[in-house]
Amino acid sequence: TNIEDEPTYQSYLATMKDENRVVLDSFHPDDVTGANLSLEYNINNPNTFLGMANYAFAKFGIYSYPKQSKKGKCNKRKANHRHYALDSRCCEDFADARSIIQSIRKLAKLCNVQNKSPLKCLVVLNPFSGGGGESSKTGAKYVYSNIVKPMLEEAGVEHDALVTQRAGHARERMLLLDEAARKSNENELQKNENDDEAEKQSTSINTDMEIKDISQYDAIVAMGGDGILFEIFQGIHARSDEETILSKMKFGIIACGTCNGLVKSILHWSGCEYDHVESLFQICKGHTSTLDLATYTTASNSKSYVSFLSYTWALIADVDYESECLRWLGSLRIDAWAVYRGILNQKRYPGKFSYLPPSGNGGGTNGTTTEVVMPKVGKPLPEGWISIEDDFMVFWVCNTSHASYDVFSCPMAKMNDGLFHVLIVRSSCSRLRLAEILLKLESGKHIDCKAMEVIDCIAYQFEPLSDVSYNVLDGELLEDGPIQARIMPRGAQFFSG
Repeated sequence: TNIEDEPTYQSYLATMKDENRVVLDSFHPDDVTGANLSLEYNINNPNTFLGMANYAFAKFGIYSYPKQSKKGKCNKRKANHRHYALDSRCCEDFADARSIIQSIRKLAKLCNVQNKSPLKCLVVLNPFSGGGGESSKTGAKYVYSNIVKPMLEEAGVEHDALVTQRAGHARERMLLLDEAARKSNENELQKNENDDEAEKQSTSINTDMEIKDISQYDAIVAMGGDGILFEIFQGIHARSDEETILSKMKFGIIACGTCNGLVKSILHWSGCEYDHVESLFQICKGHTSTLDLATYTTASNSKSYVSFLSYTWALIADVDYESECLRWLGSLRIDAWAVYRGILNQKRYPGKFSYLPPSGNGGGTNGTTTEVVMPKVGKPLPEGWISIEDDFMVFWVCNTSHASYDVFSCPMAKMNDGLFHVLIVRSSCSRLRLAEILLKLESGKHIDCKAMEVIDCIAYQFEPLSDVSYNVLDGELLEDGPIQARIMPRGAQFFSG
């Protein structure tokens, strides 16, 4: 937005009484992530600390990320900061300068205007995500050092950084000082204590000494793929105060992985470009929206999980999991395995899908679904449930609009619509029609294909009738067998535009 074209700006110019005054610079407050005032003194002058204005001067720092103006395109944000030195003769005690900074923060609608204390954030980095290695320019370490850390400091966000060293490290960190959870996970945590000491000393980025409980933070930001956030949520799910943490904590995610489905979905819902700076811009502004979560339970009821992205079985699960052997290809691994498993080497996937439609429980698209009592696997279904038993080619349960940055899996999904959107393709679909569906995934037009069915529900149960595929939740492999889930409307707060 060009501020000179804004009606409020033109009105301001029209009401200026002093015709000799000139506007030397302008910026739009919506683009501002931070503003600060620093005072500097001449320590060599003996009168410096006697309160004399001419021995001290102030500096303004205004941090702005406007979108670059290009016709017909959704444009990326670029840094365009301002730094001003104020003449000390104009403001003896700098009260006016402080007032200006506070006014800029208020106009920019920054979260630290309402809060007296700055936002405290834990940044969790997976240095191995994305397939490019630790030194990759798209990897979490590089992005943190060159984009995340500077922008958080500009915005006045206090943060600690944790570089994960192994699978499960993020989950362990969520549990670390929660006594009830710690007792049930004591062996697992004790096993890695000695390793942690060496890891802390070996990583210069790592500023999280793992001595604070996560309840002392206001926000958790994940840097990696969807897998690192999945770990974080499972750790919170295992805590004794899970409900309290989810109600108060803000979450953010920065795309450093292979697929990055949740990042793409949040930016899509916000009408923003898929970009690291855009994700950080939303975090620095501090505004949040609620995101639906889901709870999953395996048939034995021995394990439960929290999900934010999707559940897949049949072709999509095979592609997601089996393509791990091609991780060195990056996102191309998905395309390559989809052709192999979906077209060249098909399988039959028999299963039974039972679900509760929104109208069956008073829930719906307003995200106010009432509590669902889940039936046990193999037991009679309650009234209002519907069952489908067939051979499936695609069984894909979506919570978000995108499964990956380049897969527009569920265009109708909203951030908090209180629904599962279940995409089904039956095995009777021809190879030609299946190829058409796969080719249209990027644009979202696969939804209009004749072979594609979409079922909305607030709870479901799925029972594989043959051991031919995998239970894949948010891109992570679970134990085989029947599984069931219910929606958690508005389950978490995520930074968004």
